[in-house]
Amino acid sequence: MNRMFLGSGLLAFGLGLLVSPGCGGGDYCAVVFNKEIECAPAEQKALFEGLKDLALKECRDKKDRDAESEKAELECAAKAGCEDFKKCKDALSDAKYAKKVKKEIEAALATGEKLDDALSTCKFSDIKDEGVKKLCGDLFTKALDTATKDLEAIRDKGGDPEGKCFDLTLTAEKVSPEAKTKAEALCKEVDAARRATEAIAEAKKNLDAKTNEVPFQCGMAVEDLEKLGNDWSKTKLAEVTKACYIDLGNAILPAVVPTMQYVCDYHVDQVFKAAKKYSLKDPALDPWLEKAKAKCDTPAAAG
Repeated sequence: MNRMFLGSGLLAFGLGLLVSPGCGGGDYCAVVFNKEIECAPAEQKALFEGLKDLALKECRDKKDRDAESEKAELECAAKAGCEDFKKCKDALSDAKYAKKVKKEIEAALATGEKLDDALSTCKFSDIKDEGVKKLCGDLFTKALDTATKDLEAIRDKGGDPEGKCFDLTLTAEKVSPEAKTKAEALCKEVDAARRATEAIAEAKKNLDAKTNEVPFQCGMAVEDLEKLGNDWSKTKLAEVTKACYIDLGNAILPAVVPTMQYVCDYHVDQVFKAAKKYSLKDPALDPWLEKAKAKCDTPAAAG
């Protein structure tokens, strides 16, 4: 059914009595309604007959009638077959929607306002117009740049992205496969940064409380960062290993190493292995690592 005649909530197509030439004439409303009824399913025609007068009045009284649009619809109504008529109407509907969407996206690109609304339109609407598709591409690129900077700031603070990674990946997918790959990599950094922040905070907490234990978050954080293996992760890894194994190690080893009798204490072992694996050097810690070596530098050292 032609949605332009559904504004009042009435399915205003029950106009079977208007098919005679005397009633139709050159009246846009009558001509188009007649064609709609002619091409409607049989069960719908009966429902609309009682709405004839009200529907025509509503159409004729409409104040924002568009002469160009009505002319195009009349050309569709002149099609001989219902299949051609429906195809013509669908094409008009697509063109009308494309015009509306184009205006919305151009405004968002120009002003930076209502970007989310325009993005949703581009993401979830069935857009066929090539010009509008290009505008959507420009919008996706702009949105991707903004969202990437936003997530980089969250990553650098070690914050929670709160679903922003999903949105970033969805937007990047609309730009290119390469953009999607970069977005996924950034999201892994965001997750690793959050764990790193937690690990550093827990290490400081243990240091302040004189708790001679390496937090389990430290192991999780260094594992995630090591997997990434890029420049950002290497810098962050250095921060985590300093807090977890150098700063905290300088408290754990002097307190625990002298008390070890037969095997390497678990937390001393964590510091010892990390120092060896990541080549950690510290003037205060190095002598204690050397003292722990006899019990900790063995295949089954920790106890």
